[in-house]
Amino acid sequence: MNKAFALAVLMSAATMGTAYAQDKSMATKSAGDVNIVYTNPEIDNSAKRLDVPESVIHPTPEMVQKAQDELKADPALRANLLSQNVELNNVVGIDTAADGSRIVYVR
Repeated sequence: MNKAFALAVLMSAATMGTAYAQDKSMATKSAGDVNIVYTNPEIDNSAKRLDVPESVIHPTPEMVQKAQDELKADPALRANLLSQNVELNNVVGIDTAADGSRIVYVR
């Protein structure tokens, strides 16, 4: 009986992981080493489902300016975003993940 319960728990966890991956794919696009996360809270709730920090959902002017300055200094990142039809003036934050990939937050 315990084995059946353990199997049910594992299957449930696997299903939840799949649901999270589906939610994530709806709000992010990936191109090589750049992940784009759309954070507009008026459109849907996907930013909150992805655990996007509140500071990114409602960025300060200083944060936006820092992201814009980083875009100006990195032509490869700028070209990558333009190739994915990202309007550069909508970029509100840029982070670097532990694996070195970039996370670009777009409103």
